[in-house]
Amino acid sequence: MTNQNILACYLRISEEDLDLKQNLLKDESSSISAQRRLIHDYIQSHDDLNRLDIHEFIDDGYSGTNFDRPSIQKVFGLMAQGRIACIIVKDISRFGRNYIETGGYVEQIFPKLGVRFIAVNDSYDSMEYSGNTPGLDMAFKNVIYDYYSKDLSTKVKSIKKMQQQRGYFLAAKPPYGYLISPSNRHRLEIDPEAAKTVKLIFELTLAGQKPSEIARQLNDLKIPTPAQRLHMLYGFRFGRMTLDELKAQFWKPVQITWILKNETLTGATVNNRVQVKGIGSRQLKRQRAEDLVIVRNTHEAIIDQKTFQKAAEIIQKRTVVKTEGRKKNENLFYKKIYCGHCGCRLKHDVHTRHGHVHAVYYCPHARPTGGETCELKSIKDDALKLYVLKPLQAQAQLILDRKMNLPEPEKERLSKHLQLVLRQLDQSKEIMPRLYAEYKSGIITREQFIHQKQDIAAKTQLLASACKKLKSKLTQMDSLQKKSESEFLLEISRLETLTPHAVDLFINKVIVNSAQSIQIIWKGRDLYEGFPTGN
Repeated sequence: MTNQNILACYLRISEEDLDLKQNLLKDESSSISAQRRLIHDYIQSHDDLNRLDIHEFIDDGYSGTNFDRPSIQKVFGLMAQGRIACIIVKDISRFGRNYIETGGYVEQIFPKLGVRFIAVNDSYDSMEYSGNTPGLDMAFKNVIYDYYSKDLSTKVKSIKKMQQQRGYFLAAKPPYGYLISPSNRHRLEIDPEAAKTVKLIFELTLAGQKPSEIARQLNDLKIPTPAQRLHMLYGFRFGRMTLDELKAQFWKPVQITWILKNETLTGATVNNRVQVKGIGSRQLKRQRAEDLVIVRNTHEAIIDQKTFQKAAEIIQKRTVVKTEGRKKNENLFYKKIYCGHCGCRLKHDVHTRHGHVHAVYYCPHARPTGGETCELKSIKDDALKLYVLKPLQAQAQLILDRKMNLPEPEKERLSKHLQLVLRQLDQSKEIMPRLYAEYKSGIITREQFIHQKQDIAAKTQLLASACKKLKSKLTQMDSLQKKSESEFLLEISRLETLTPHAVDLFINKVIVNSAQSIQIIWKGRDLYEGFPTGN
């Protein structure tokens, strides 16, 4: 067995500990260095702790209202392996501010796993409570920490709302075309180099060029992408992107469209684009257009209002055409079609040319670079359907001739998914009475209640929609099963056009090497070896 000899020193600070006006720690005793000194002084004065293998775990900038923190998860991972002997923190709030979850760990999980827990400033050591619960004092502190965190979160939101209404720029990174003013971090200044590119994008759009064509031009000119420009100016890197990945970036149509839609370029500050899903959550949700806070004339404009409006009208017209075109050109291979060169999933695009609607599948790596990063550019939707239809009909005929079984249906998988969705719907409905009770008893504010109520309503709506679709698909499967397999296979073998159900039933994946070379990977067991799959 693994030795249980690690002493985990856990340190945490978050925005909860910052002074909102000065962006400084409210209390120096909350800093990482102060927590470290306090914990190590305590360890030095206890020989039994000194004998353990001391490891330090730090979560910098993470809320204590949940345990979705990288370092505490590492501690839990080692604990599950039976390697943690003791966890020590400055006080209970450093470990967690949610009194229910925190209490669960301290009173139930740690004792069962034989993990000692010490909160120095709270004078708490679980060894002193062996066989007993920590008592009222610990529980009361947990409740106070939980309330403090929620109260502070509400205050932070109200201050940010006030700043938004005053037109302060609050995001961490400036939008493409701008810099954060060195004299006032809440104000934007024009980035001369990027502003030239922004103006070029609008000029080319008004001249009739599409985002994909503009992206190709910018790549030909070797103009740095927005992410590359941010890295050059501030050293920012996105997510876990390596420097090599950053250098290899190229302009994509979606970036062009985003710039064309960004009202900040007209001199307006646009805030409240995203909000966290709930107190303590690190997940963000995009806000609706009507919820944006827009304050005009807060900084110098790169694009005048008239030019911006003309570009918006062009985008809108293209969107309407694409929407109408998509209705007539359904994406039958959604999440099933891949590039044979780079492995990227192909995208479905509908556009007009000389008054005619064209639907194509294209590799997102190839189009913006003109084929430099990937050879495959695009394949017509109609041509692909014809390529796939013939071998699919042949497969159906082969099964008929050889009296084989149809590929395993997805009914069982869909039924399980439906049961899961129904359970989630029931849980969602149960939350509302509990939430209302918390509001009435004063545990949460009216603003928190409304916000969480809206979140639950949106989630319930999505679940209800998913439930409806799953039931419809299962009903369709039931009606098809009433026919004999031979009748159904005969139907497929005589199809004039490809149908979604035929694709779902037979095809697992389509790999496109070129317009003349397509590989089809069939569903079910490999019953079709030696039979051609399309050339």
